[in-house]
Amino acid sequence: MNKSDIDLINETVSGDLQSYDILMIRYQEFVYTITFNFGKTKENALDITQDVFLKVYKKLNTFKENSTFKTWIGKVAYNESVNWSKKNKKFLYQDDTDDKKNEIHIDYNPEDQMLVSENKALLLRCLFELNTKYRLAVVLRYFENMSIKEIAVSLTCSEGVVKNMLFRSIQKLKTILPSLQDGVKS
Repeated sequence: MNKSDIDLINETVSGDLQSYDILMIRYQEFVYTITFNFGKTKENALDITQDVFLKVYKKLNTFKENSTFKTWIGKVAYNESVNWSKKNKKFLYQDDTDDKKNEIHIDYNPEDQMLVSENKALLLRCLFELNTKYRLAVVLRYFENMSIKEIAVSLTCSEGVVKNMLFRSIQKLKTILPSLQDGVKS
């Protein structure tokens, strides 16, 4: 039986650590996606993710059901990531293109695989041209399929601001993408 988040939260608060393990497994990729946008390397993102899950465990009894657990943990991940990036600015300016991987594995023939790899690399370069908050809004909307309202709660801003960030991000990506494609071809 697949337990709901609320059931797992209540069991965890009552002392059942296996229930918290299930919650962590359920949300680890989501939290990692958020933290990676700030940490910019796999190692940094994993460190922030660990901090997020420790904080969530300690504060789990404060979770109120007026939002989904996904939205709540997203907000915690965002806040922890912002705090981490303020403390670790020196780590954010290194060239880490090899670490910019949040891979989805699909079996393609070799030619298609090469094309997919080139397109992923191009998309990642484009996304990293956006500022962190804009990039995160795009990732949450188009990769995590979060609603505008959920993103607004996670990023602690209004729905209008989220819509504006998404619009501006798409406009900027449209201008960046052709120039990057020209650079790849030459």
